[in-house]
Amino acid sequence: MKQFGQSKIVNLVISLIIAILLSTYVLSTKSTVSTTNGSNNFSTLVPEKKATLNVGLNLQFDKDKYVVINAPETVKVGIEGSVALVSAAQSRNDIQASADLRGLTPGKHTVDVALRGVNASLTSTINPQKITVTIAEKTSRTFPIKVNYASSKIASGYTASEPTADPKTITVTGPKANIDAVTSIVAQLDLQSGTKETLTQAVKLVAVDKNGEAVEVKLNHDSANVTLNIAPEDSKKVTLTANVVNGDSDDYRISFDPKTVTAYGSSDILNAMDSIKVPVDVANINDKETIKVALPNIDGIVHYNTANVSATVTPRNDNNTSSTSSSSTSSSSTSSADTSENDQDQTSSSEESSSSN
Repeated sequence: MKQFGQSKIVNLVISLIIAILLSTYVLSTKSTVSTTNGSNNFSTLVPEKKATLNVGLNLQFDKDKYVVINAPETVKVGIEGSVALVSAAQSRNDIQASADLRGLTPGKHTVDVALRGVNASLTSTINPQKITVTIAEKTSRTFPIKVNYASSKIASGYTASEPTADPKTITVTGPKANIDAVTSIVAQLDLQSGTKETLTQAVKLVAVDKNGEAVEVKLNHDSANVTLNIAPEDSKKVTLTANVVNGDSDDYRISFDPKTVTAYGSSDILNAMDSIKVPVDVANINDKETIKVALPNIDGIVHYNTANVSATVTPRNDNNTSSTSSSSTSSSSTSSADTSENDQDQTSSSEESSSSN
């Protein structure tokens, strides 16, 4: 019996040890699984970002011998990855796109577009992946710049002189067929309605054919500085006459300094005009006075060589007073002379009477 009890205790101890070992193993397994899942969850929580960049397309070919037509200037590059890497790619602008045309003969070709400078941790796409271009032998020719503008937008009474462009000529390069089709290089000047002042604009240049359609060629300058001189249409010297305001013109004598001015404006208006009436306000002018007066606004007259003139206003009643005073003085003098003559006549009669006696 004693031996059996000892055996039972030993079995219990062994079972307890085995249970402890199994429990430790299970806990260890759960911890490992938990750690692994946590790591996966962490990796899926890293924020990602997408962006699309416009990247300039570099064409690799012999630029001294050939020209390339129909190639896009830029391609769209899509990038995807961590926010930090995508933001860095956007700000640093290290991505480059290129198409290798070296070794290709003149004609139409379809080639791949390659990317450089994309971080290996980013996923990238390019659109278009292939481009179709035409390679042609290089030909050049020089054309003068032709400036176009809407003359109807110049204000009435003004005229524009021949526009000037800087540079004056443009060299165009391209396939011979395209160069032969070009008839002029056009700069379209943009005017506001009612333009009155000289202006200078940087204007885009376009090579056009005889129908005014754009021709695809390379220009050595994309734009030109165009100057259009605008001035009054014509000019004429005109005399000034007074238009009395707040008074009767018969009661005043008015003279101007200067007596004539130069008027600038429409030729039709100026040809029919020899003088202009200048409003002169004579209210409260009782004595001779010189005042400044503004020249009138007249349809078709753009401006004058001076904005104001001097007007000397003399009331005519001053002249009447002077005339009356002169007449009184003259009458007094005449009366004195007549009195003197009567005295002399009386003296002579007395002398004759005395002599007779």
